[in-house]
Amino acid sequence: MWRYKPFILACILTMHGQYFFAQTPYSWQDFVEEMANDDYAEEQGWTDHMEEMAQLASHPMEINTATREQMQQLPFLSDEQIEEIHEYIFLNQGMRSMSELMAIPSIDQRTRKYLQLFFTANVWPDEWKDSVSLKSLLHNAHHDVSTRLDIPLYYRLGYSYPPSQGGYQGSTLYHNMRYQLTSQKHLEAGLAAEKDQGEPFRNNRGWDHYGGYLMLRDMGWLRSVVVGDYKMGFGEGLVVNTSFSTGKSSLMKRPSQGIRAKRSMDEANYFRGVALTLGSKVLNLSLWLSHRRLDATLSDEGDATTIVASGLHRTTAELDKKHNLGTTMAGGNLSWRNKGFHLGATGYFQRFHRKLSPGDALYRQIYPEGRNFGVMGVNYGYTHLWFAVAGETAYSTQRGGWATQNRVSWKITPNYRLSGSYRFYSYNYYSFHASALSENSRVQNESGATLRLDATPIDNLSVAAYIDFFYNPWPRYSLTHSSRGQEAMLQAECQIGEQNTLSARYQLKRKEQSDEMRLHNRLRLQYTRLQGPYWRLQSQLTLHSVDHDGVGWAVAERIRYKRQAGQLSALVAYFSTPNFETRLYQYEPMLSQMFRFPSLYGRGIRMVGTGLYRFWKNRLTVEVLYSLTRYTDREVQGSGMQLIDSPWKNDISLQLRLRL
Repeated sequence: MWRYKPFILACILTMHGQYFFAQTPYSWQDFVEEMANDDYAEEQGWTDHMEEMAQLASHPMEINTATREQMQQLPFLSDEQIEEIHEYIFLNQGMRSMSELMAIPSIDQRTRKYLQLFFTANVWPDEWKDSVSLKSLLHNAHHDVSTRLDIPLYYRLGYSYPPSQGGYQGSTLYHNMRYQLTSQKHLEAGLAAEKDQGEPFRNNRGWDHYGGYLMLRDMGWLRSVVVGDYKMGFGEGLVVNTSFSTGKSSLMKRPSQGIRAKRSMDEANYFRGVALTLGSKVLNLSLWLSHRRLDATLSDEGDATTIVASGLHRTTAELDKKHNLGTTMAGGNLSWRNKGFHLGATGYFQRFHRKLSPGDALYRQIYPEGRNFGVMGVNYGYTHLWFAVAGETAYSTQRGGWATQNRVSWKITPNYRLSGSYRFYSYNYYSFHASALSENSRVQNESGATLRLDATPIDNLSVAAYIDFFYNPWPRYSLTHSSRGQEAMLQAECQIGEQNTLSARYQLKRKEQSDEMRLHNRLRLQYTRLQGPYWRLQSQLTLHSVDHDGVGWAVAERIRYKRQAGQLSALVAYFSTPNFETRLYQYEPMLSQMFRFPSLYGRGIRMVGTGLYRFWKNRLTVEVLYSLTRYTDREVQGSGMQLIDSPWKNDISLQLRLRL
């Protein structure tokens, strides 16, 4: 165990840290652009996860009192790093400044920048034990109200038809509203409402989707309780994990975040009811009860053939699927943690009010069928400052399927870390709420092994590489036989002085599609420059080649100008791809709590501009976004009801936010 000389060290690091943070200001937009990854582009969960991260960043936690579960909500923190932060706080009787993170060996410069967005160090040790009363909670409450309106400057084909002929029933506008209340570290509440483009308003009881929650936490033996909408994750996520799984790009990050409120606009991946956690630092018991109405496609017999997760209710056909499948779920988790060891058991029983009948298609024959389902699992592990091992083994009752995932991490030196993982998900195994390391979207019908290396061979140079092998014994969609594949990635980032950053990422993937092995090559080169205290410039080249389909490429330039009260951002990109298979993904500057990773294919220009200004002592924030797409290889875009009879596509978004 390493120890510190807190007073002298804290003084030195505070002075040095103030200089460091002053010289290199770091913003939420910087964090999002660094976290944006091509691997996440097609995952809806990435957008919802970043939405929740934005909520956390807008209400930073006190690092001296943050629990393990709260820290585990941050995907860039490993178990070893959380252990070292808590040990430092314990040995030094608190952290007086965030700059003291420089004294923790495993917290590198990038992680320090990330942490300053989500934590503060303002509470001194003698203030940790605060008194809690209803009067004090309401007196110290902070309120956050926001609303967003999206205005498309074009018309889709769906608005040209009356609802009786399958047209959209609502207006072209998107709208949402949010309210959040926070008080100290104990009380949090929120309300949300959302209407997507094309969804009716007056004839749909107002907004299409409503959500809300009330959460109390850290009140003695009551660790947390949530009434309303919530999410949760335990173990490795084989039984329950409604968080976004960072997968191969972050191999040793596990989803054991416990129970927490749902802060995003996600309409599918959450629970609704009541959940609580009781216990201490060593032993915890979590219990939950949930009842929800889901969207589903029904057969002529009234069975549910497909559970629909899009959340869109624009046409008569989509409205017919709305909330026609009820489900009730009850479950629990018992977890023990002591001296680096952890052990837990998770299980739930779920009943659907209609029978699930997935159909006779070959790839759907392994999907769950019936009304009643149960899943149980045991997770285990040990975490040391230099070594970690963890895993989970689960069993589903319907077909008697098994699933297991096990991983190990070894910090060879402070600059080199080697990680490995093995997974086996039987095609008979199924959990409706699982999310874990996998090549496909389901934790089912897959086995694989992953090896990853993270290194800092010299100062200011970081390198990451992984290789993954996967096998699917049951035929997937568009296949008639079992399949296998491989994926490899190499990424390097070099910091040149305080102003310049160079990064390169290459990914190779071999995977079967339509009974044919396809080889994908992706390359991204990026140069970032901080021009003085206000300007940030970034240039990017992206390539995507697929054998027999050609090469797609795009060049993009991002510019950001930021002053204390306001900010301007812009993106200009030119893209050229021969077909949809070689499509590219480009993260764009967005409004706060808004995230988009659109696909680009064909030939054209994409432009995005955003502006932000704060009034009234930063309490009122006004934001505006304008985006434009001009295709040069076509006169129409989209298909079906989404077709736009023009090569142009223009959008405006407005957002207001009030903090009291």
